[in-house]
Amino acid sequence: GGGVMVEQGQGGEYEMSEMEKVQAYVREKQLHYEKERLQEKVENTVKAFDDAVRNLRRERFKLDADLKMTDLRMLVLFQELRLLKEFEKRDNDLIGRLDQKREEKAEMVAKISDCQEKLAARKAEIDKLNPRQVQAELATLVPETNKFHEQLQKIFKKKIKRQKKKALKEGEDEEASEDGSDESEGDLSDLDEEEEEEEEE
Repeated sequence: GGGVMVEQGQGGEYEMSEMEKVQAYVREKQLHYEKERLQEKVENTVKAFDDAVRNLRRERFKLDADLKMTDLRMLVLFQELRLLKEFEKRDNDLIGRLDQKREEKAEMVAKISDCQEKLAARKAEIDKLNPRQVQAELATLVPETNKFHEQLQKIFKKKIKRQKKKALKEGEDEEASEDGSDESEGDLSDLDEEEEEEEEE
């Protein structure tokens, strides 16, 4: 003991002391502990890697599902865009027709306004008629010696009365004939009917 080295035979075999044996035992335990730690570390690393792979796989499945949903949404949006373009075309057509109708309405309003102005001017002319002056002109054109003088005078007065009650249409000529000799028998019968209507009024 005490670190004594013993030689046996010619081989020179070395015998460890008790201290060296203790140190060797401790070293062996340390190496064994480090080995277990390394194995545990490797196992934990492999487990963490497997978990990461599983998480990545799940994430990939989720992304694949999101891509499918995105494709479906893109398809829906494309169909909606096509419908919107069709609606836009129809709206443009309707807007064009609306503008055309507005232009036609504006033209009609302008024509109506022009007709109203002409009608008002015509009415003003009619209102300015002097019955005495007209009667004097009638007497000059158709003297009392004419056999149709009395009938024409009544009809002429009746015409003036009607013109004051109604607005004559533009271009309509309802003036009495200036030459009584040109009246036909049918016209005279019409004059008689109008005279009877005047007497009833």
